[in-house]
Amino acid sequence: MSALVVKKLNCFYQENQILKDLDLDLQDNEIVCLLGESGCGKTTLLRAVAGLQAELSGSITINGVIVDENKIQVAPEKRKVGLIFQDYALFPHLNVFDNVAFSLLKLSNKEKKQRVEDVLSLVHLSDYALRFPHQLSGGQQQRIAIARALAYQPDLMLLDEPFSNLDQHVRFQLIKDIRRLLKARSMSALFVTHSKEEGFAFADKIALMQAGKIVQIGVPQQLYNFPESRYVADFMGQSNYIDVQVINKNSYQSDFGILTSESIIEYQPGSRLQLLLRPEQILLSGDESGHAKIIDIDYLGAFQNITVCFKGKEYLVKQTSQQHLYHVGDNIKLMINPHEFVLFNV
Repeated sequence: MSALVVKKLNCFYQENQILKDLDLDLQDNEIVCLLGESGCGKTTLLRAVAGLQAELSGSITINGVIVDENKIQVAPEKRKVGLIFQDYALFPHLNVFDNVAFSLLKLSNKEKKQRVEDVLSLVHLSDYALRFPHQLSGGQQQRIAIARALAYQPDLMLLDEPFSNLDQHVRFQLIKDIRRLLKARSMSALFVTHSKEEGFAFADKIALMQAGKIVQIGVPQQLYNFPESRYVADFMGQSNYIDVQVINKNSYQSDFGILTSESIIEYQPGSRLQLLLRPEQILLSGDESGHAKIIDIDYLGAFQNITVCFKGKEYLVKQTSQQHLYHVGDNIKLMINPHEFVLFNV
């Protein structure tokens, strides 16, 4: 069963269309990351699912129940969704226990106490129940916001850039903890971020948005290795492009020489295309007679980015710092690591 189904969703703000015939299917116990540039509609989609967005057309279904369609508009508090925001939205005058218990009005005091203790234990903050938000670190405040959302026992969790205010070490540890928590409780989640690194670490699937539409959705490896457009390719990672011409069903001509394809080429001989090469798909070989020259090296700890000039074009190559030590000015040869090619029309 799908935890969330969005069909043909459109959203207008004044005369501007923010979402355009958007479709999304989120499965049970699945985490999907909405990724894209600022203004592409990520947060608007999240608000629409939560019931906080006006000017909608299309349909939204949560766990088999239609919550938005034509004249049906279920109130936000009746949609059984948990919301976690970038600013945590904790009440400064309430202690941790009361912040977490805030939405549990229908429970008895005994049930409320048990529910709060359970979720505080899940986020490893049982000893902090009587503290106030200003007495907590940013990571602890975020855990309290998560505990409050979990205490509501939502059918769907919605997270709007919840990690952006945290430093890198705390952020990725918290991402790992929350992912483990959601999976253990068989919860589905829709997660908004502008950071692909956060999306890779947290989500089962990435839904990349552009101008109000989802342009590609799939597991992170699929979007990185097999992008369906140059926009997806460039957003998901650093890219090199080389011009190629189809020779036959198995090979291309390029500045790198003849390249053999691992799959049948569907284009006609003579067709001109562009081949995507990730920096790690280009290999270097030291050679004083080589026609490529190293013009820049960026040391990044475990890796280094090497910029190479070859036949008047610059290419970015990524290799581990333990590989051969090169220097700016070295002459080298370039080779392509065998892989399944991704090509785009010129």
